[in-house]
Amino acid sequence: MRILKVSILIILFSFISSFLFFKKEAIACEAISITNFEEIPPNVYADPSVAREQRTLLLDSIDKAYSRVNQIYGEINSYPRLIVTNNLEYRKFGLNPTGMQNSGFFRECIFLGSKGMNVDVIAHELVHAEVRYRTNIFTELTKLPAWFIEGTGIKVDFRTPFLIENINVSQKEVEQIKSVFFLRDFPNTSVKSYQASRVAIENLDPKFLYFGLERLDNGESFEEVFGM
Repeated sequence: MRILKVSILIILFSFISSFLFFKKEAIACEAISITNFEEIPPNVYADPSVAREQRTLLLDSIDKAYSRVNQIYGEINSYPRLIVTNNLEYRKFGLNPTGMQNSGFFRECIFLGSKGMNVDVIAHELVHAEVRYRTNIFTELTKLPAWFIEGTGIKVDFRTPFLIENINVSQKEVEQIKSVFFLRDFPNTSVKSYQASRVAIENLDPKFLYFGLERLDNGESFEEVFGM
């Protein structure tokens, strides 16, 4: 009996430890209000490493990013929580110095580092948040390929390498990136991969995106909806 109890405790501890490790960004998203991060306007949290002047520029960039996404794809409904820091110590928790979007337990969340407090990165991550907000977990895991998720984000990212007129990728490179379904397999350190994703969604009418996601949730396949 004692061995059984010890075994159950070990299994339970392992499960909790694994959960905390794999969902650490979601936990950080939900618990940020009880840390040393300050809520500047609603849903935007910055720690002391983000100085007053930088916060002013940040809020302006956030406003412009929302406007850009609203203009290209339509009105954002997700209004994710933005968490901002210059502190590289947070890299050990899985955050990066640019930006990343992650789903919390009750909301979408965007983490911004020292290189991500600009209109382009914020707009890019806002699209990721909106796509996830508008789809259920089944659709996200089984119907949305990584290249499509990244391509729709890159479309609102006006950094020089991602402007369509500056992209030079072959059809073979586009087909290669379209073979990547899971985000864990997407080569996220490769500019070419993002460029190929951008080219792959070039024929998508951006005003159709939200309606298309709704159709995916209603049971249609990705090929039926987007024809890609």
